[in-house]
Amino acid sequence: MEDKTIPSMNFFHLPFTPNTRILTENTVNQYSEIRKPKRGYFPIKIRKVSFSNELLVIGVILDKEPEELVYIKVTTSELLVSCSVDTHENYLSRYAYFSLNQLMYYYTEYNFEDYYWPGFFDQETGGSKYLMIHKSKDSLHVSSKVRYKGLYKPGKQLPVASAKRAELRKAVHSIQEQPPRETHVVLGFCLADNNNERFRTNHYPFLIPYIGILNKAKTEVRSFTRYVLNEMQLSEMDLSDEQQNLVDICFDMKKIALVASPGYKEDAYKLSEKRKQNQNNFNQLFELWQKALPLLSGRLYTHYSYTYGMRNVKGKPRRSYMTPCAFNNETPEICFLWKDMGDYYKLELRLMLEGKIHPLQYYFNTAFFAMMSYSPRKYVLLNSVMDSELVSYFQQSQFQLLVLKKHYNGDFKDFVDRLRMVYSFINK
Repeated sequence: MEDKTIPSMNFFHLPFTPNTRILTENTVNQYSEIRKPKRGYFPIKIRKVSFSNELLVIGVILDKEPEELVYIKVTTSELLVSCSVDTHENYLSRYAYFSLNQLMYYYTEYNFEDYYWPGFFDQETGGSKYLMIHKSKDSLHVSSKVRYKGLYKPGKQLPVASAKRAELRKAVHSIQEQPPRETHVVLGFCLADNNNERFRTNHYPFLIPYIGILNKAKTEVRSFTRYVLNEMQLSEMDLSDEQQNLVDICFDMKKIALVASPGYKEDAYKLSEKRKQNQNNFNQLFELWQKALPLLSGRLYTHYSYTYGMRNVKGKPRRSYMTPCAFNNETPEICFLWKDMGDYYKLELRLMLEGKIHPLQYYFNTAFFAMMSYSPRKYVLLNSVMDSELVSYFQQSQFQLLVLKKHYNGDFKDFVDRLRMVYSFINK
């Protein structure tokens, strides 16, 4: 519903990149012949004035001209733009063009997701009980209030939930590892984690062996000698069959853990091929973790390290990065709490272990695993790839999704219906 003060014919429509709220510079230039002067200094100053009734108001000053106002409304697939001068459905004014250009600044696109809140405003007052709108000097920050964390917006991509239930993993026995008798040199195993796409050597979580030196009591690793990257580095150690099998799995993991990152201006075909390869490697890694668990759970010397990229997984581990951890051998099941909150529904993801429901910690997101809020360094290996993808998705909003009842029918209802076919739902 557009603002009552702006007739619908005064909005110029600009399409977003499909399935996003991203507007590109290329798209704007396709719909306008206006361009920034190539020579000379042309000052443009913008400020975000207000955000009310889904309408973002921007003040723009071009050179020494008086300030004009640009009105922006974000829809599911298009950006609607108007202004206080001459923008209409068939013409994008220079004020509107340069406002969009300045939002992109050094980049070639701008993501309007922060201003996409359809149906969350009171049309009479222009305010929203669900949102916090912080105004600074020239900017605005819009977010959901803390109690409404995880609000679903129509058109938001939801995980693909299979209607087929994965078979539960059989019970796994823990290794009864004992400290070495005649030496303080020990073989340990580290969960190498990294989930930041900005790092060029981003990788999926994998297990890597290390050689360390125990303290006098042999209760913990005092120092770390090196990561084990090949068999030659283990030539002086006498490994049990179980240790050797686990080392072999580690080496197999490392071979496929690196994430293929998109190249600069890479074409759609190559991007698609990389996504397929990454997903294939992800699935294979998950299977390797399932094989590793019986050989890993119960070991005395296991650590977690956030690597900041594969390029750092070499040489001597930094002690400050190595955190003691443990691996749970139980079989977890995902379940959901469903609550009717009046004008919206709340869907919460929980983990069930041995018949008890546990809340999950949401500060860290380690693929393949879940961690209980009261024991964040005890890693529970999930039962399926779909479980892992759901946990990663819900972790972003503290393991809850909220949907206004007027937004429930359609994609969200279909999503919930598929979940109900596979997972337990508990009405609260």
